[in-house]
Amino acid sequence: MRLCEALREYETLSLYRGHMPGHKGNPEYSFLESLVKYDITETDDMDNLHDAKGIIMESQQYASSLYGSDESFFLINGSTAGILSAVSAATVQGDEILIARNCHKSVYNAAVLNRLKCRYVYPKIISGINICTGIDIHDLEKELNDNKGIRAVVITSPTYEGLSSDIAAITETVHKHDAILIVDAAHGAHFGFHNGFPESAVMSKPDLVIHSVHKTLPAPTQTALLHVNGSRVDRRKLKRFLSTYQSSSPSYLLMAGIDNCMTVIDEHGDELFRKYLNNIEWFENRTSKFKRLTHMCRMHYKSEYSITNPDPCKIVISTVNSGISGKELYDILREEHKIQPEMAAADYCLIIMTIMDKRVDFERLINALECIDEKLEELKKQSADITETAVKGGRYYCSLKNRKLKEAYEVLDDIGRIKPCLLSEAAGKISGSYILLYPPGIPVIVPGEVISDETVAEVLSMMKKGLNIQGIGSFKEVMIYE
Repeated sequence: MRLCEALREYETLSLYRGHMPGHKGNPEYSFLESLVKYDITETDDMDNLHDAKGIIMESQQYASSLYGSDESFFLINGSTAGILSAVSAATVQGDEILIARNCHKSVYNAAVLNRLKCRYVYPKIISGINICTGIDIHDLEKELNDNKGIRAVVITSPTYEGLSSDIAAITETVHKHDAILIVDAAHGAHFGFHNGFPESAVMSKPDLVIHSVHKTLPAPTQTALLHVNGSRVDRRKLKRFLSTYQSSSPSYLLMAGIDNCMTVIDEHGDELFRKYLNNIEWFENRTSKFKRLTHMCRMHYKSEYSITNPDPCKIVISTVNSGISGKELYDILREEHKIQPEMAAADYCLIIMTIMDKRVDFERLINALECIDEKLEELKKQSADITETAVKGGRYYCSLKNRKLKEAYEVLDDIGRIKPCLLSEAAGKISGSYILLYPPGIPVIVPGEVISDETVAEVLSMMKKGLNIQGIGSFKEVMIYE
């Protein structure tokens, strides 16, 4: 018996709930309505996430069998808990860790918590639109050769925009250097379930892979999976950190959401993914007729940049040379067409479409985009001297001129030396906090790095375009380390 079935059976027992949570399964006064009857705690026969031996263990084994991992663990504090646990289990205090510079802020937080010495490897960038692609294997090899003490490597694949690294080659290289590979594949939980999608990172056997099932699969927010392969990581240590970074009162609703999602993929995945790919092919054919906007679809990536296997779930609409910014497209979609995109960057807007979207949803999106594209074309015809969009910024971080003077944990520990400073006057100073575009949550600057002129200009550019920048105060001040 797995978790979902056990919860349904528990609800039929008509037991009086002399236990948490306080709503006691009564939907009155609760917007959760019928869900509250499945919201229970660790009662008899309902197992315990932190010492799974029964139905939760069986549900985790079911997920592991679907993904092909040696072992899988439920995460109810999101991929963030998985990343914190993975980095903590793979290292000891003072270790050196190699981080892809486009990693999520949780990777840097994990390094701070474990007092790790950080080294960076930089992804390639698509010039013009400033989208990160994968990690080049030669760049990775060089960093590992130059830094012999690297204990663990953390990369993001796929990226927020759906572009992947060569995980098989990276796994082989990292293991050759006797290091542990952690893959933040939060946005790739749907990979590998149909040949129309890239292969799952798990299949290349990196040591640890983190998936956010809620991002692209039918599961509730905060649900994720941590997959383990091989014996390089001590699983007892990993379980200890999973228990540390996750609630001691894990939600059965969230765990059941993961379990149910696995059933949906197992029993209905073939049909759902087939229908989705038919819809996305239809959608791509329509977007190929755009005059001003550009859909960064599979054929466009392949023909323009020789990039294969992008994630078709990520609808990236470039606004370069359209006359508007990515944020302006985001606002038009939301305000005029009642479509809420996932995020806006300076040069593009990102919409996530999944197997739960129907043809009518694709039609609504394409009709809105075609309407916007036609208006932009008419505007171009009416005003021949319209200023083209040539926006610098939006790649989330300013890598080329960043120079790290101190490890982030050294700066953050010395709280008395962290002071506010106007962003316009911050060039040349040491950052005392994170500055990041959210989403996706990749730091533009990390504590301990020197804030360059380029960084200041890029952040000001993103702010001017209305992008959501975190780490900037109300009066455009940042925290510096003196």
